[in-house]
Amino acid sequence: MDDSPRVSVIVVNYNGLPHIDGCISSILKQDYTNFETIFVDNASTDGSLKYARKAFPQLIFVTNESNLGYAGGINSGLVHATGKYIAPINIDTEVAPGWLSSMVNFMEANPLAGAVTPKILIFAERDRINTKGLDIHITGIGFCRRLYQRDDGSLNPEKVPGISGCSYLIRYEVLKQMGGAPEESFMAYDDVIISWLLNLMGFEIYCVPKSVVFHKYIAKTDPDKFFLLEKNRQALLLSSLKPLTLVICLPVFLVIELMIVIYSMIKGKTYIRAKIAAFASLWRERRYIKQKRKQYQGLRKISDLALFRRLNWNLDWVRLFKVVFLPP
Repeated sequence: MDDSPRVSVIVVNYNGLPHIDGCISSILKQDYTNFETIFVDNASTDGSLKYARKAFPQLIFVTNESNLGYAGGINSGLVHATGKYIAPINIDTEVAPGWLSSMVNFMEANPLAGAVTPKILIFAERDRINTKGLDIHITGIGFCRRLYQRDDGSLNPEKVPGISGCSYLIRYEVLKQMGGAPEESFMAYDDVIISWLLNLMGFEIYCVPKSVVFHKYIAKTDPDKFFLLEKNRQALLLSSLKPLTLVICLPVFLVIELMIVIYSMIKGKTYIRAKIAAFASLWRERRYIKQKRKQYQGLRKISDLALFRRLNWNLDWVRLFKVVFLPP
């Protein structure tokens, strides 16, 4: 009898037909045996759900009547999950055989860890890093750690500010305690919010390089995604930080806001409108932010200063310069 902890793998699909074979086949080839795979379909129109049902009938299928986004899809799968651990995974990935076992073994040995994230390599350049967790600045900006750097092959776990939404393993009870994945993020910023809350709750987060994912990564931000990133970032700061912290950090926040405004001006009118809409959403969603503030303060186990010590105080200025000032 397998007495290892059960894992619920949640694959969220939206028109991901080209990726299904590679992704699901690699998951089913894990050297870890006590897991279930929940395939959540967000009202796909490309026939991917029908194909997955026929090709992989052993999966648990959850069908949504509309596109609930990545976070909403995770929560749909969470309703059917029976595992001690939850492992969301992007459909445009393939995983190494030790993907699950490496993360579960680390979590079992480290009870203070609330979540872990694997080493994620670029699918087409498997010696290049997509991310080893997230770097999260105190203003809520998240960056892929070590993006495009060459993989040095290190297997040493690293404590990191945040998980990557592409793939992570989190304790079911912890995710349930924080109210599930943040559906307001839809398809952007959910990993930063989850990471921020994990830190606020006093949990540690690690990247476990023995666990490997290959991601068909494309660096792309359109106006809709930019709006979601900014709306959710601003709401997170207002919902989670103490009023005195917001006042003290105002100069830093204003500098970052200026840089983001400059970025939107360089990108054009659609981005300017997206940034204005993100600001406007703070007033429109003020009651929701107030509700979230009450929820987040109830989760709090550490001070804002202790939270900031877990995050990044410095920005990667070279990379930020390229993002803001150089054309795509």
